[in-house]
Amino acid sequence: MKNELPASLEELFRLIISQTPSLSPAEIDHARGELTLMNDRVFAATFGDNKHNDIITGTINAARKIHNAPPIPPIEHTQVQDIDIFDVFMRGMVGDLTGAGASVSIAVEAQTQKQDGYAVRGILTTGNAMRKDFKIGGDYTQAPDVITLHFLGFKLPELAARKMFCSRIVNAEFESGTPFLADKYSTYFIELPKMANFKKADLPQEYHDLWDLCCMVKSKVSVYKEEIKMQEITNPTALELADAVQQTVAPSSFVSDETRFKRGFDKFRDYMAENNRRTTENERRVAAENERRSIEEMLILAIQNDVPPSVILTMGQAKGVSESRLAELQKLAQATE
Repeated sequence: MKNELPASLEELFRLIISQTPSLSPAEIDHARGELTLMNDRVFAATFGDNKHNDIITGTINAARKIHNAPPIPPIEHTQVQDIDIFDVFMRGMVGDLTGAGASVSIAVEAQTQKQDGYAVRGILTTGNAMRKDFKIGGDYTQAPDVITLHFLGFKLPELAARKMFCSRIVNAEFESGTPFLADKYSTYFIELPKMANFKKADLPQEYHDLWDLCCMVKSKVSVYKEEIKMQEITNPTALELADAVQQTVAPSSFVSDETRFKRGFDKFRDYMAENNRRTTENERRVAAENERRSIEEMLILAIQNDVPPSVILTMGQAKGVSESRLAELQKLAQATE
C-alpha cells in the first residue's frame, strides 16, 4: 500500500520509534494487561502463520448459529495481512485475515477506529473473498460459500436503527425482499459498543456463544479471568481464544515493542500537530501581510488620483489603517508620483 505522506515523514516516524526508551519490567507487566485482540499486532501475532484456525472456524459458526445456519467445514488455512507499522498508526488499520476450507472462503477483520465508508469496505471484503482462489470461467456451481466477519470498535451509521450488536447482511430481491443466495454469501457486522445495551442472560440462547467470543475480543487481557467468571463463559472456542491471546502477549519483547511503537507514535503525532499549528500561523501571517499590502496599494492609488482626503480617511478607517499610517502613505504616494 502506497504511503500518502512524504517518505521524509515516515523516516522521522521510524527515527522517533528507534529513540523511544525501553520499558521497565513493571511497565511491561502493566502494558501487557492493557492489550486486546483488537490491537493490530496482537491480532496478527495470534492468527499469523496459519495458527488457531479452529478458533476462526468456531467464531464463524457462533455467528451463523444466531440464524440457525449450519456449521461450516473446518478452516484449513488462513493468512493474515502483512501490515507495515507506519500504516498501522497513520491509517488506524488492524490486521485482516482470509482463509478457506472445503467449499468455503472466509475473511475476518477487526477495526478499532471509526472509519468513514467502512460499510462499503465490509461489502467489498465479501466481494474480494468471492473471487479469491476461484478462476474466472470455471464451474460457478463449484464456487465456494463466502462468510465475512467484521469486529468493530464503533457503530456503523448505516445500522443506527439496528439495536442488536450483530447484523447479518445478505442479498435480496428488491421488490419482495426475498433473500438471494443468502445461504451462500453472508457479511456479519459485529458492533462491539452495542453490547453495552444487553446482558448475556437477556439474550436468546443462540447468541451466547458469539457473546462469549466478543467478550474475549474486546476485553483487556488483565480482566480476562474476571470476564470469564462474570459472564459465566463456558464456550470452548472463547476460552481457547483467551488462552491464545494470553500466549501472544506473554513475551516481554512483544509487549515492549508494541508499547514503544505506541509511545513513539504519540510523540510523532505531537510533532505533526505542532508543525501543522506553526504552518497555519505562518499562512495566516502571510495572508494578513498580503491583505495589508493590497489595502495600502489601493490607498496610494487613490491618493495619486486625487481622491478627496475625507474619502481616503473613511476608506482607511474601514480597513483598519490608522491616521498616522495614512500620513505615511500620503508621503509615499507623493514620492512615487
